[in-house]
Amino acid sequence: MEQVNHTEGKMNVLVIILAGIICASLGQVFWKMGMNAVGAIDSISLPTILSMFSAPLVILGLCMYGLSTVFWLIALSRKDLSYVYPFIALTFIIVLLLSKFLLHETVGMARIIGTLIIIGGLLLVVWS
Repeated sequence: MEQVNHTEGKMNVLVIILAGIICASLGQVFWKMGMNAVGAIDSISLPTILSMFSAPLVILGLCMYGLSTVFWLIALSRKDLSYVYPFIALTFIIVLLLSKFLLHETVGMARIIGTLIIIGGLLLVVWS
C-alpha cells in the first residue's frame, strides 16, 4: 500500500498526534481514579470485573482511549508508523506530570531523570 505524503499538513499531523496522546494520558488518569474508587483487586471474579467496568471513571477512561485511537488512526493515515509511534513516549511524560499534580503521587528523582531521557530520545526522532 502506497503511503500518502501530506507534507503541507505536517503541523496538523502533530496536532492530531498530540490530541491522541493527551486523550490516552487522561484515559490512564481516569482509570487510576476509577480503580481508586473500586478499591484494590485481590481476585478475579465476575462481580469484580463488573465492578471495575461499571465505575464511571473507568468508563470515562475507556472513552478517552477510544477517542485516542481515532486520532491515532488519522495520524497513521498521514505519516509513517516509524514517525508516529515514538510519540507514544509523550504519554510517559504527561502521565508522570498528571500523576504528580492531579493524583498527588510521589515522583522521585529516578523517574524525573528517566523522563528526561525519554524526552531526549523523542527529540532525536522528531528532528530526524
